[in-house]
Amino acid sequence: MPDLAGDADLAALFGSCRRALEGFPIAPVADEALRVTLAQVGDAPAAQIGAGEREALLEVLRARLREVRPLEILAGSPLAYATGALCDLEDEPLQDLIGIVRSVIRDLRGTEADTFHPGVTHLTLGYAFAEASTDDLARRLRRVRPSHARMRIDALHLLEVSTDPAARAFRLVPVGVVPLGQR
Repeated sequence: MPDLAGDADLAALFGSCRRALEGFPIAPVADEALRVTLAQVGDAPAAQIGAGEREALLEVLRARLREVRPLEILAGSPLAYATGALCDLEDEPLQDLIGIVRSVIRDLRGTEADTFHPGVTHLTLGYAFAEASTDDLARRLRRVRPSHARMRIDALHLLEVSTDPAARAFRLVPVGVVPLGQR
């Protein structure tokens, strides 16, 4: 989860992107809901995954991520899609982290639990709730300057994610945090 309070350049990039979204039928993702989804436990609804199973997942993640150092990646450029707007992320540094997390999910819950395959790693800035011209949005996002910022990843957050359709938002319930590089 980005630290916008501690990273002025990243906060400025996301703030400029939000201003670019104004007037489009796109619900911006709130600061506290910004996240990079690395993996997903997809074999059961969250309500069916008990506290013991969650703690086991956190315990194995802590052990496996103990040697992984915090990362700094590049966020940007912002892009327009029919589904909303996103910010591509520098993918290469994240691949080892993604591989470890997905491996832990498969080891503990089986291959059927490893259901999330995001393609290019990204951070969603806003979700569309009606049709609009992606060309117009792309032109506006292309003018965002600076178009890139560094983003630090120093922990993995295990979250229970649900949707709130009335608010056009995701709700995140923290389950646990695993710091990177904590021996």
